[in-house]
Amino acid sequence: MSEENVERVRESYEFVDREHELDFDLLHPDIRWHTRADLPDTATHRGHDGATTLMAEWFGAFDDLRVDVEELIDAGDRVVVVLRLHGRARGSAHEVDMSETHVLTMRDGKVTEIHEYPTKAEALKVVGLDE
Repeated sequence: MSEENVERVRESYEFVDREHELDFDLLHPDIRWHTRADLPDTATHRGHDGATTLMAEWFGAFDDLRVDVEELIDAGDRVVVVLRLHGRARGSAHEVDMSETHVLTMRDGKVTEIHEYPTKAEALKVVGLDE
């Protein structure tokens, strides 16, 4: 099941990058999405409505935001997703190019929880796969 989870997560992130919408087929209705603790607006977004609000804020803040998956790591019932986000802040010439790593907890083929981390090393430590 882990390989299947990893491939499904890859397809979902590609969908988000292409459509700028969430893939609700992958997200559990009661999902909890924890944004990065190092950001000033850190929060937990709950359910499809909370996840939709979060994505609307992100995609609304940028022109041409791209979400590139650099690496996917099978961690049993979790998938580690190493990302690079590229775009331009809406209404400005400021280019954004940042890394972020997500840890997705899977249950019965659905993502029940997402935790965001600023670094791959921090995320790997959380799932017990220290580099």
